[in-house]
Amino acid sequence: MPASTVKAKQSGFSLPEVLCSLALFAVVMMALLGYHRVLQQGFQAQWQFRYLWRLAVEMSEPLVPDPLPEWKVIRQQTSEAGCVSIAVTITSPAGRSGQLSRLHCPQEEKSQE
Repeated sequence: MPASTVKAKQSGFSLPEVLCSLALFAVVMMALLGYHRVLQQGFQAQWQFRYLWRLAVEMSEPLVPDPLPEWKVIRQQTSEAGCVSIAVTITSPAGRSGQLSRLHCPQEEKSQE
């Protein structure tokens, strides 16, 4: 057989195979990015929820730290019969809110006799 009449067997992928695999890759990547976005939003919401309650507990103490500027804090303090009642309402930047009230009464020191 003459060399010019024998066709060499080509290896590799055809154009339709490459295009199909590229489309499948794009669909899978979009699904993974969407899943990552949902997970990130869940983690952010959980962090804000935990921070909201930690901040509410801190704000209900007699000595108050400064909250982050984007958080809305309403703190009401009343005194009655030697005790101090502190009510705190906190709203996160995402709109989630929590309310906490605590009563602080001074400890009577016991005399040693």
